[in-house]
Amino acid sequence: MDRTLYTTLLAYSFTLLLAYLLCTILAPFVGALIWAGAIGIITLPLYEKLLTLCKGRQIAAAALLTAAVVLAVILPLVGLIFTLSREAALAYHYLENATASGYNAALGNLLQHPAVSPWLERVRPLMNSLSLDLDAMLLPAVKKGLATLLNYSTGILKNFFGFLFNLILMVITLFFFYKDGAGFFERFWLVVTIRNGLKTTIIETVHRVLGAVMYGIVLTCLVQGTLGGLGFWAAGLPSPLLFGALMSICALIPLIGTALVWLPGALYLLLHEQTLPALLLVVWGVVAVSSIDNIIRPLFISGIARLHILIIVLGVLGGVLAFGITGVVVGPMILALVLVFFEEYRRERLRPEGRDHL
Repeated sequence: MDRTLYTTLLAYSFTLLLAYLLCTILAPFVGALIWAGAIGIITLPLYEKLLTLCKGRQIAAAALLTAAVVLAVILPLVGLIFTLSREAALAYHYLENATASGYNAALGNLLQHPAVSPWLERVRPLMNSLSLDLDAMLLPAVKKGLATLLNYSTGILKNFFGFLFNLILMVITLFFFYKDGAGFFERFWLVVTIRNGLKTTIIETVHRVLGAVMYGIVLTCLVQGTLGGLGFWAAGLPSPLLFGALMSICALIPLIGTALVWLPGALYLLLHEQTLPALLLVVWGVVAVSSIDNIIRPLFISGIARLHILIIVLGVLGGVLAFGITGVVVGPMILALVLVFFEEYRRERLRPEGRDHL
């Protein structure tokens, strides 16, 4: 074998092995690193202004901006998580006692409630005409719902300390991103040998798409909170502004999101024999509040990122399915960069031979 070919293959094999080991080491922390990078890139202009005010002292500027991010974003989120964990623990013990006393007893009490029984009596003739047993249908559904809620509650408690660790890691990474990020990217672009035009396009695309994703998330949460507050006001529940603000924060939580607020509100109305407002609030919560983010978030991101809305929809949904909540950022970014390189390849094919590529 030619010595040059052997050396080249060995170098590439060793590089791939190091890349694999690096990905294996960083995989448990990739979510924290991605969110730290996203927040750092978006707030980098603020850091540059703060660095000027601090007369070039990088540590002071990085510490001040990191503290500002913690106070404005992270502490409210941690407070929400503490509240959810406490409520989840209470719900867990309550459901544990309920299941110990038997599902039939719990179901019987629910079906005999004054707010529920009149509606069931209207439905029973239709169910009997179709030869359907309402009790037999409800019991498995209640069992499944209780089991799901139990699993979710224990999952919150079990994963809380892991979430707290990732949160601390994200804050530390954010500090060093401000302090050493400029130097790191300068050395990175010295190693990656691409033409200056493509490098500029990549940087602009990353900034534009990240900014669009973060602004889209914030605007979507505000819209969901506003719609939730209007639902509380129309249902006659107290403090619609407060609960609307809570729904804006809870909208950041995947899967259940705003249902953490409007569902207890509907149960409160149901227990106070306000059946119609409770049902209307549930319908409003499911159709308008909890589902609208799938429509307006891609619209917000598409407009700011200047990308086709189908690209944003596929990026957000596919990213969430593949990477979880981090996929909201990663999905659109990957598709945007694929389009950048596709456009660069098209230009290379159309560029006349001998033209300067620098």
